[in-house]
Amino acid sequence: MLKLIIRQANWGILGSIFAFAIGFFVKIYVIDIVGISNWGKYVSAHTFSTFMDVFLTFGIPVVIVKFFPDLWKVNKQYALQFLSKILKLSVVLSFILIIALYFVSPLLDRFLYTNIDGFSLILFLVALHTPISIFTGIITALYRSVLKIKEIIIYSTVITVPIRAILAFIIFQYTNNILYFIGIELFTTSLSLLLLFRKFNKDEFKLFYHSVNPDFFWDNKMISYGKKMYANAIVHFFSAQSLRIVLSIALPPLKLGVYSILLTITGVAMFLIKNLNQVFAPAIAKLYKEKKIDELDELFKKTTFIVNLITLPFMIIIIIFADEILGLYDKSGDLLAYKPYLFGLLIARMISLFAGSSGTFMIMAGLEQKELKLQTIKAVLITILAIILVNKFELIAIVSLFIGFMLFINISQLYYIKHNIKISPFSTDLLKLILLSIPLLYFSIITNYNFSVLEIILTPVLIYLLFFVLFIKQIKEIVKIVR
Repeated sequence: MLKLIIRQANWGILGSIFAFAIGFFVKIYVIDIVGISNWGKYVSAHTFSTFMDVFLTFGIPVVIVKFFPDLWKVNKQYALQFLSKILKLSVVLSFILIIALYFVSPLLDRFLYTNIDGFSLILFLVALHTPISIFTGIITALYRSVLKIKEIIIYSTVITVPIRAILAFIIFQYTNNILYFIGIELFTTSLSLLLLFRKFNKDEFKLFYHSVNPDFFWDNKMISYGKKMYANAIVHFFSAQSLRIVLSIALPPLKLGVYSILLTITGVAMFLIKNLNQVFAPAIAKLYKEKKIDELDELFKKTTFIVNLITLPFMIIIIIFADEILGLYDKSGDLLAYKPYLFGLLIARMISLFAGSSGTFMIMAGLEQKELKLQTIKAVLITILAIILVNKFELIAIVSLFIGFMLFINISQLYYIKHNIKISPFSTDLLKLILLSIPLLYFSIITNYNFSVLEIILTPVLIYLLFFVLFIKQIKEIVKIVR
């Protein structure tokens, strides 16, 4: 199982590196032209669009990942009718959404987003991503349910990311209007969906071409699990995005733009765990269902170690070159004032990585009710505290709440997993990795040095070389597993 996990995750890792390498510089290029304030408007609209996506998916992608493999083995006809029902419902909901947004977006602009000028058109255009995202989520869930990540990466990343970059580079030679970036996003995400849809129809089975039996009924287990996952998704959204929502309503878009840049820089360090979770989710469900707890414990420990071995050096490199990275987004140097916030977020994410795939584990191993409870507590408290504190303390309040509640969630998840299933992500190798990282992290923070071009190239190489040499034995074991 670990061999399959690592091989499939490799596609996710490579795809994420590829997307990051291009997307990171595209974002820098666009923000530098349109300005941080206009980028903040885009982020506000994108947050609203994400909520509509979560609201209209009804937890279906997670249900597909968990149940579709067994449905396909036991009753293919029922599985096909199940998907047809979902897809047809999604078409109707998407059509209703587009009509409603056309009339509702001016009202939101006038009465809710009062700090943002001319927001109605941006909000409507960005929200058009929602139908695309709904169908993409369904198709990618089908691929994930059979542990096929390669196709997702090829058609949603390798092909479309360069197209997005080329279009952005050409178009923003002649304009600084953020609406053109929204248009590029709509085009590339639509293209990605079309390619994934065509590939799935060709290699697996045809979608939309299966009639639904009038006697079709929803399986009670799926309905029950779907309701839990839907509630979980709604709560997770507010748990994760409430700070952005409060920021976009209470403060000018410039502040949200700064916050978004900080999250982007620190978030790139999380790409590995996110892609690992795509493969890890069905594997957790399978091993837990088969009661293979020892194998699940080994999988949890080894994958957590692998993630941290690759990610921790990368985060240290970001801290070393923080001035240079922030300077890429804003040549005026104003962003350097937010460097302490950047360090705080990076350290918090680093600690979060020690917990591995704890959130995915909670959802896929029978602890979804406890996960829902945790996220509900976080969503309620973080929203209330943000509303109370944001006007007085602005970004320092938002960043502090982000860090505090991230650690609260990770610690609580690990407690529940250990208490209920008797396993954890911690191992001797992970402890050694943490002990090595602490002094390097300290010296990275206090370092204030003007690097030459050669030093900028050599420093990351030397840092990764140090980690890989000290853990060469563990790396060799992982290579043997993959072969």
